[in-house]
Parts: sequence; structure tokens; C-alpha cells
Amino acid sequence: MAERTGHDLRQPARQVSLLRLLLLAIALAVVVFSLQGRKPELVAPALAWLRLLLITVAIASAFLVATVAWVRWRWQLALHLVFDLLWTGLLVHLSGGVGSPAVAVLFAIILIGTLVLPGVAPFVLPALASLTLAGSALLYIAGHTPFPPEYFIANPALADSNRILGTLATQVAALFLVDLLGQALSRRLREERIFANEVIDQLGEGVIAADRHGAIAYLNAEAIRLLELGATIAPGSSVATALMRGDLATVRALLDRPHATTLERWTGPRGRQLVLRLDELIGRHGKPIGRVLLIADETRLRELEDSARRSEHLAALGEMAAGIAHEVRNPLTSLRGCAQELSEIHRKSGDRDASDLAGILVAESDRLARIVEDFLALSRMRQPRREQLALGPMFDELRQQLTRSPEMPASLRFVIEVEDGTPPVLADPDQVRQILFNLVTNACDAVRSLAEPQLEVRARSAEEDNPLAVPAVELSVRDNGSGIAPEIQERIFTPFYSTKSRGTGLGLSLVQRLVREHEGVLTLDSAPNKGTTLRIYLPIASATREFTRALGGS
Repeated sequence: MAERTGHDLRQPARQVSLLRLLLLAIALAVVVFSLQGRKPELVAPALAWLRLLLITVAIASAFLVATVAWVRWRWQLALHLVFDLLWTGLLVHLSGGVGSPAVAVLFAIILIGTLVLPGVAPFVLPALASLTLAGSALLYIAGHTPFPPEYFIANPALADSNRILGTLATQVAALFLVDLLGQALSRRLREERIFANEVIDQLGEGVIAADRHGAIAYLNAEAIRLLELGATIAPGSSVATALMRGDLATVRALLDRPHATTLERWTGPRGRQLVLRLDELIGRHGKPIGRVLLIADETRLRELEDSARRSEHLAALGEMAAGIAHEVRNPLTSLRGCAQELSEIHRKSGDRDASDLAGILVAESDRLARIVEDFLALSRMRQPRREQLALGPMFDELRQQLTRSPEMPASLRFVIEVEDGTPPVLADPDQVRQILFNLVTNACDAVRSLAEPQLEVRARSAEEDNPLAVPAVELSVRDNGSGIAPEIQERIFTPFYSTKSRGTGLGLSLVQRLVREHEGVLTLDSAPNKGTTLRIYLPIASATREFTRALGGS
């Protein structure tokens, strides 16, 4: 069984120490009840031993209370309970053996042990308690007792062997029954605690609960991740210790405020946009017992909001520009027709220079027509119709296209692969196909002039630290071309910017927009003479979420 940490064990050790004081009070009451009304000369020896026992236990209890902070391992906590069994066993023997009311204290210790030491260890406690009772019973049967013979004349039941053995058997059975019931109760409490913790961990928000003394009572994995606290923080640590880093001063100050129910936005580690909500924890009697801090990461939401605003702005410009492009297309067609006619006329008349100039007009008219068509396609782009999309069939289709297309470089060596375990992605099949086609076309253009052109297209599950910070799929397109200079890498996604002599400059702009519409992220890794790798991260499920609404914010 895994050992608990010191922070986990200090609280149950403190509880055991406090319960020991209660047991001492019960023991004192047992002494008074057992020996009250007896002749002093008959109980004097036992009373002297009992007085010494209680004084010794009281001193030892004070020492154990003072050393609670030293308890770091389960065996140390188990020693506390064994100590309680030993002194309680002596109390039982000195106050009447198995017929003493002090036997009830043993049952209390067994129940306490099952709650603070779940697992195999509690079965040892009823066994030790049974041995203690059995030893006391045998001593009483053999006549080795703290009372003189005259005491048993007045109390014959204490010396009756059959009665002692019958009582012993009943008590041993009851001890193990209490242990089993305590184990069931402990298991139920532990399962409910685990269930509650798992539910809170799955909420997607960080949770830090602190008691009224400033100690952390609960800390979930999401809070550790968002605040980058590390795995060493555990319940029982003080807020000041757990949040001692300088960049966490805002969170620390928030937990120290005199009045709770506060909502703040804060830029956390790695530039995360976090929403912090502090609430008071109220106990059953209506009094504050601590505070809980909810931490939501709205970085992704901010990115999506910015993307939505950008899309609205581009949509407005697109509608206007699409109208202009539509109006330009008809005159452009007429101009091309006239230029082609002039080229034919001058060619027949023998005016070669005029014919060449007219041919240039025709070629440039064709290029303008392509730009207009691409721009109209970009402006008419619809919202994605997202569904669960398995990438294997799409990659098979792409492989066939590359194999059969006459436009691909003749010596192109390509790898198209979907790694095992890649999950389906929530995406529009047609638009993902368009993304891949544009990227592959660009990559083939980049390697067309090479002697050994290479192209890799892969899909795999994204790592946990991917830019989306949610479960995602990574699509990558890599070529061994000349690469892209750092000074122009930011510009290649700008509409109408192209490094190709015949390019329209709209392909990568369209790809970036499609990726954003899918709540994804596109990254570029390129350097001169080292090739280019474009990676696209698409979420497995929609990441859009109103964090502020979930936390009660505006």
C-alpha cells in the first residue's frame, strides 16, 4: 500500500491525539464506576496501579500531541494506536478483566483505527485487542490479578472460568465485527471523497479550498496546472507557503482579503488569461469555515472572441470586396476578349511588337481573372459543418491524388501516414480536404526544382502541451524545399502576398481562416535551406465555453 505524505497524516494524527484525551476521560469514569463502593482495603492495590497508569498515559499523551508534526509515515500513526491498545489493555486488566466496562474503550480504538488507517492495517488492531483481552482473561483464570482473594468472594463472577471464556469469545467476535463495519464505513467515505474529487477535477476549472486558519484543505490538478505550482503542494500546506512565488502575489492577496465573493481577471503564468472567483465556505451553523477559489482559463475563449470579431470584420470587408470583384469580372472579360482580338489582328498584319504587347494584356487579364475567382471563393466561404471525421480515408484519397496527378514533380518521394491511435477530429470534411490540398500544393511548388524532392503528410494525437491546451489532433505537412526567410514568415498569411511569380497570395490566407473557423491553431516552422513544416492543431471536441458565465461573472 502506498504511503501517505506527512501533510496527509498530520490531520488524522491530530485527531487521534484529541480522541485520546476523550478516552482518558472515559477511562477515569470507568475507574470511578468500577471501584466505587468497594472496600478500600480490597481495591487499594489496583487503584494505586490505575492511578500510576493514568498519570503516565496523560504525560505520554501530552508528548504525543506536541510531536504530531513529526508524523510523516503510516507506521508512526499506527504506533499511536498500538500505544492506545496497550494502555487500554492494562486499564481493562486493572479494573476487572473482560468484565470491566473499560472494554468499551477498546471498541472505540478499533473504530478510530479503521477510519484513519484504511486497508490491511486495521485488521491487525482487533487481533491485538483480542490478544490483550485473552491475556487478561488467562491471568484472571490463573489467579494473577491486582485484587486480593477477598475481592473475588464478594464478586464471584470475576473468577468464574466459564463465564470469563464466554465473555471473551463474545467480545472477540464483537471486536472483529466492529472492525468490519468500520472498514465498510471507511471505504464508503473514501469512495465518496474520491468521487467528489474526480468530479471537481473534471470540471475544467482550478479549485483551491482553504480553511479559516489559512491552510489548504483541497487543491485539484487543474489549479496546479494553471498556476504551475508543481506536484509538491499537498493539502495541509499554508497558503503563504504554497503560493510563495512572486508572480502569484495576486492570488495570495485574494485569499487573504477580509471579505469574500470577489471576481477578478488576472494574467497568470505563460500569459494565460484567468478568471478568479473567491467565495466564502459556510458551515452547518452558518459560520465561515474557509474559502474556495475557482480559477478558469479564458485564454482560449479570448482567442475565439478575437477570431470572431476578426471574422465579422473580414466578412463585412469581404461582402464589399466581393461586390467590387463581381463588377470587375465582367469588364475584365471584355478587356481580355478585345486584347486577344487585337493580338490576332496585329499578328496577321505582321506587326509583331503590337501582337506581343496584346499577348501580355491577355496573360495579365488571365492572372487578374484567377485572383478575382480566388477572392470570390474566399469571400463566399461558408461556416464549417463539423462532424466526427476519421482521417484515414481522407489520407488514402490524398495518396491516390499524389500518385496519379501529372502536376506533381516526377521524382517526388512522399510519405502520407495516420499514426495508430489518432482519434477522429470534429471538423468539416470538405474544408479539411481543402486545407490539405492547398498545403500540399504549396509544398510541391516549393520542391519542384529540387533533384530529390520530399514531402511528408502526417496525422497524430497532439501532445498535452499543444497550443490548444485541450485534446487535439496534429496535422503536419513537411517539405525539404529552400525554406522561408524569417523576415517574411509573418507576411505569407496576408492576403495577396505571394513569393510565387504566378501565385495569387490567397491560398495560405484561406487555410488560416479555415483553421480558425475550426477553433484550431496553425504554426509555421521554417528556415532557409532547411525546409518548411506547417502544423495544424484541430480540437477533438469544441473548445468554446463561456467560462465567465460558469463562474457567475458578467
